[in-house]
Amino acid sequence: MRTRTALFCLTILLLCVPPQAWAEPPDTPTIPRVALQISDHDPIRQTMVLSVANNLVNHYGIGEVDVEIVAFGPGLTLLRRPSQFADRITALAEEKGVRFTYCQITVDSTEQREGQRISLVPEASSVASGAVRIIDLVGKGYVHITP
Repeated sequence: MRTRTALFCLTILLLCVPPQAWAEPPDTPTIPRVALQISDHDPIRQTMVLSVANNLVNHYGIGEVDVEIVAFGPGLTLLRRPSQFADRITALAEEKGVRFTYCQITVDSTEQREGQRISLVPEASSVASGAVRIIDLVGKGYVHITP
């Protein structure tokens, strides 16, 4: 009698578990996602962030890693025109799929301080705040690296 009661309870318990819980999770590989922060005016640090992006794509392969470089604060100089890094930025964006974003708060404060509009490389797009962009990317599963 106890065996039958235990089997009955086990059957009821299994019926309460949704079928999705029985299935194995799908084996869908996810590509690495990396947010590279540049908030430093130093050309050596800016070179390093571009090299890290390039190395990531070379290691994983084009389309096999998602890389975004987020520039804010003094790091905005990486994306200002004329830029000593213009050719590298173009190559990373067009040939390797690296995205470049810049902080609009930094742009606005720089323009106010300098009294004129600044020009940025065309490969870069604006985000409201560089710091918030990093937080949002990390929240979406990106790894945050500050070379």
